[in-house]
Amino acid sequence: MATLASIPVATFSWSLEGFVLLGLVGLLTIAASIFLFSRKSFDSQLPPGPTAWPIIGNLHQLGPKNPHHILWEMSKKYGPVMRLWLGSHPLVVVSSAQAAAEFVKVQDKAWGGRPPSIAGEIFSYNYRNVVWAPYGNYWRHVRKICSLELLTPKRLETFRAPRAEELSQMIKTMFQDGEKGEAVNLQVKLGHLSSNNITRMLLNKRYCIIQIPNLHEINSLS
Repeated sequence: MATLASIPVATFSWSLEGFVLLGLVGLLTIAASIFLFSRKSFDSQLPPGPTAWPIIGNLHQLGPKNPHHILWEMSKKYGPVMRLWLGSHPLVVVSSAQAAAEFVKVQDKAWGGRPPSIAGEIFSYNYRNVVWAPYGNYWRHVRKICSLELLTPKRLETFRAPRAEELSQMIKTMFQDGEKGEAVNLQVKLGHLSSNNITRMLLNKRYCIIQIPNLHEINSLS
């Protein structure tokens, strides 16, 4: 008869990797719980919409083709104003003329600005240009300057000759590339045309003849 001392007892020892794995699982569980709870409370303030998955949101429901058809089918179920999640970012989709009029006419001041972003803060020097500036007194002032001083028909007419010259120059280089049997890269040509128009209007000089200039050439202008 076997005694208790002779019965083998299974033992389990934790290694450092086991503790790290357990800690990671616990942290992921806590993070997922907080994420789902906060999204649920935030969803209660938004229009109705399909259930979103963690991390990807509703991206899996949009599909690679004809997303506007999918949004139209969703609007039949959730209404003309519905909520979607693109990853962790909420999105409100408006699918009727009446609801769109509410956004762009009645509530236009609330929806007239851009959401803050790092790109807008850096490239516009803390939202100081008319594109990235939030709606307010400053934006109205800058828009007034653009409308009355920069984009008037008289001002644009003064730059008509440089624009026509740059367009003729682009067409000429396209013919030259064709005569050489080279492929014409419209993206590069149009980029040069746009850059030359800007530099001609601002500096009265051309800086995109064959290739885009180096960064130090542009920095030397400031």
